[in-house]
Amino acid sequence: MSQEILLESGTNELEIVIFAIGDGTFGINVAKVECIITAQDVTRVPNSNSNIKGIINYRGRVIPVLDLIKILNLSCSKPTSERLFILININNSDFAVEVSSVKSIKRLSWSEIEKPSNVILSQNNTPITGIVKTEKDGIILMLDFEKLLADIDPSLAMNTSKVFDGLEGKKIVIVEDSPFLIKVVNESFIKAGAVVEKFENGKLALDYLKNCTVSDIHCVITDIEMPVMDGLSLTKYIKSDAKLKQIPVIIFSSIVNDGLKHKGESVGADAQITKPEIDKLVELTKKIKSKVN
Repeated sequence: MSQEILLESGTNELEIVIFAIGDGTFGINVAKVECIITAQDVTRVPNSNSNIKGIINYRGRVIPVLDLIKILNLSCSKPTSERLFILININNSDFAVEVSSVKSIKRLSWSEIEKPSNVILSQNNTPITGIVKTEKDGIILMLDFEKLLADIDPSLAMNTSKVFDGLEGKKIVIVEDSPFLIKVVNESFIKAGAVVEKFENGKLALDYLKNCTVSDIHCVITDIEMPVMDGLSLTKYIKSDAKLKQIPVIIFSSIVNDGLKHKGESVGADAQITKPEIDKLVELTKKIKSKVN
C-alpha cells in the first residue's frame, strides 16, 4: 500500500484496514499491509499445514494463503461472490489472507482500541489483540497475526536457541500487549538473569518510569502496536523528557523493516529489531548501554 497513508510518528494514531471474513468483521494495521488484490486461483500443496489453503504467484513471489475461515472457526451465513486477497508482511514473512470484502480504511487513536478481557481471550488461545467499537461497522476485532503465524510455523514463535547470561540484576522494562509474545520474551530475559517489569501498553509503562529511579533501568523494550498508547508515542515521551531521555529504548516489533524504520528513528529509538529474533534482542540488550554512550 502507499506509504503516504502512514501517519506521522509519535501521534498515537494508526490506520486500519477493515475487512469481512464470513460473518465476522476484522481489522489490521495498514503498516502490515502490502496491497489488496483480486483473489486468484490457489495452488494446493499436498500434505501442507491444514491451516494453509495453498500458494499463489504474486509478481514472481510464492505467497502462502492462510485459511482464516478454518483457523478462526467462522460461519458464513451470507455467501458472497467477491473474493479479495490482503497481502501482509510481518516478522519479515509474506503471506496472504482471503477476505469476502474490504469495507474501509479508518484512522483512529490507539486509545480507542480496547484490550480484550481475560474471559474473551480464553487462556490466551484467542488470536485477538484489541476491540474497536464503531457505529458504522459494529465491533471490529483486531487479529493477532503474529500468533496465527507462530501457531502454523513454530519457528516464528520466538523460541530462543541460546543460553544467555550477562544481564544479572539488570532491570528491563518490557512493553507488549500480546500475552503470547510477552511470555516468551519475559522467560528469555529471566533466564539471562534480568529483573523484568512487564506492561501491556505504553501508558502503564510511562507511569511506572515517571515514578522510578532512572539509573535503575537498564533499558526499555517496546512493541509498536498496543492499545491506549503505542510504542512510538512511548518512545517519543521518553526521549523528550529531561529525566527519562537517558534510558535506552529498543523497539521490538513485527513491523520494523527498511520501509518503516524511519518512524522509530524520528522519535529517538536507540535501536530497532524485528520479531521474532529473540536471540538478537537479548544480545543487543546486553550491549545497549555502551552503544548509546
